[in-house]
Amino acid sequence: MKKFILFLILLGFAGGGTWYYFQQKKAKEAKAAQNKFTPAAVTLRTLNRTVESTGTVSPENRLQIKPPIAGRLEKLLVDEGEDVVQGQLIAWVSSTERASLLDIARATSEEELKYWEEIYKATPLLSPLSGTVIVRNLEPGQTVTASDAVIVIADRLIVVGQVDETDIGSIVPGQTVNIQLDAYPDSAFQGKVDSIAYDSKMVSNVTMYEVDVRPENIPDFARSGMTATLTFIIERREKVPVVPTSAIQFRDRRNVVLIPAADGAEPGAVPVRTGISENSFTEILEGLEPGDAILVPQLSLRREAAGNPFMPGGNNRNRSSSSQQRR
Repeated sequence: MKKFILFLILLGFAGGGTWYYFQQKKAKEAKAAQNKFTPAAVTLRTLNRTVESTGTVSPENRLQIKPPIAGRLEKLLVDEGEDVVQGQLIAWVSSTERASLLDIARATSEEELKYWEEIYKATPLLSPLSGTVIVRNLEPGQTVTASDAVIVIADRLIVVGQVDETDIGSIVPGQTVNIQLDAYPDSAFQGKVDSIAYDSKMVSNVTMYEVDVRPENIPDFARSGMTATLTFIIERREKVPVVPTSAIQFRDRRNVVLIPAADGAEPGAVPVRTGISENSFTEILEGLEPGDAILVPQLSLRREAAGNPFMPGGNNRNRSSSSQQRR
């Protein structure tokens, strides 16, 4: 009878020890699992679905002003950066005959020169449109032909973007576009899609379409030829529930987000339906509500085993054992 009671006592101790061992193991595993995640919550944020492309600042209407006759440029009354209006006098041009006659008169006397200047007037050069002088090609005294552009006038600067054919279907006139000049990355401004080219162009073996973007307020520092980054706002979602994109996992053919469980148990998985993504956040359409607690998996690097022959000194133990066996 005493042996049987002793046996029961030993059995109880063994069972208790086994139970305690597995409880401790379970607690350690739960703690290790918790260390693999970062706690987070569902928040509200405004997301945009966008298409990005590069573009170039270019005049909407670029016009080269050429003299109506060949001869000599006598006076140029405008400089780069100046605004002109339609019909404004911008230069005086002498025909070849007038220039030769004035040179002969100048060599004779000042009175002879003034006489022929009054009798034989120079030809005026007028601006055909209102705009800004962006190029001044010639200087007074230079010989000109009817094919030489004296100045270049631009009426308004726009941004011409190059959009891939796979994205052109999402671009429509009137869309908002964020514009950022490479020369001034901290000074972004907005514009609207004005027109889309009907004909494509091949750029590095890729089919591209030109999209004209009209800035709402072109900054003073913008210059023709500057490179710009264009962000087309395809869809905008105001204050929608979002989670970090890294929190979304794909299991059993559906998207799930892990949530913390009570009493240190394994995290639970909640099926979710996602919407648009921007940067590192994704919209949640169904499955979670703002404020819900979630878990974001952490990235970790595993250390190689000590016996890895590719690690420095990683195979010392094996070499020592072999050396002892040879001895």
